[in-house]
Amino acid sequence: MGIFSKISKKQNIVLPAKEDKEKKEEKKAPEAAAEKKAKPAVRGPLAKEGGGQSHRILITPLLTEKADRQQSLGKYAFMVAPGANKIEIARAMRDLYGVKPVSVRVISVKGKNVRFGRTSGKQKDVKKAIITLKKGESISVLEGV
Repeated sequence: MGIFSKISKKQNIVLPAKEDKEKKEEKKAPEAAAEKKAKPAVRGPLAKEGGGQSHRILITPLLTEKADRQQSLGKYAFMVAPGANKIEIARAMRDLYGVKPVSVRVISVKGKNVRFGRTSGKQKDVKKAIITLKKGESISVLEGV
């Protein structure tokens, strides 16, 4: 037996797909399977149903001490996609959280040069957005992420 005959035998093995397991679970308990699939997040009145590609624009909220202090003033900081502009960021905020921002400020931060022994490298460039809401409006930052 050569190497290639072993490989061809291994290729004939078919593993059960995840879909088959989900179908079996639905047969056992259809109510529990329906609850797993449909768990809508609590959103504002302006939020769209799916949010489209907005989750690709607002990557993650910045959870730092400075960002925490700014939240009391109605300003929220997010890491955003490098190619996003202010209009896309405002639209994503409306789609995911259901609030219309008053202003959006964008900051591009260049990655630092770093060294690991003899090897030198560079950290990623990131883009941050500071989103200001109207007085009295607030969001739960961890809700949409």
